[in-house]
Amino acid sequence: MAESLQQRFESIARHVNADSRLVHRGRYLTADLKVVVDDVPYLLRIRGGRIESLATQMPLFAPADLVIRGTAEAWAAFWEPMPRPGWHDLFALTKRGAMAIEGDSHMLFAHLQYLKDVLALPRRAPSH
Repeated sequence: MAESLQQRFESIARHVNADSRLVHRGRYLTADLKVVVDDVPYLLRIRGGRIESLATQMPLFAPADLVIRGTAEAWAAFWEPMPRPGWHDLFALTKRGAMAIEGDSHMLFAHLQYLKDVLALPRRAPSH
């Protein structure tokens, strides 16, 4: 049975926190990210590079430093082991109109490689 997009995304916290190099890369990041996978919103609380929590239950107007939302097609293509050109990068997907990035651009660019690596984890990390 195919793994759902939500199951793939929900595996991120476990894989980030188990990767000492990734946690070290994000050690200066403390932020709340809202990531919308298809129509399911997640709130990721990142503290010192570790994912402190990942929740779908949040207040209606929960504040977030950054919001990244994408269609089911965008996330599925982005998480392929070898994504096709134009589907391989958050900015390429934004340019295509399949993804939107809103919020603190300074924080985004200061921690860009960490955030890209975290969001790309489902490409290689099985959820089981």
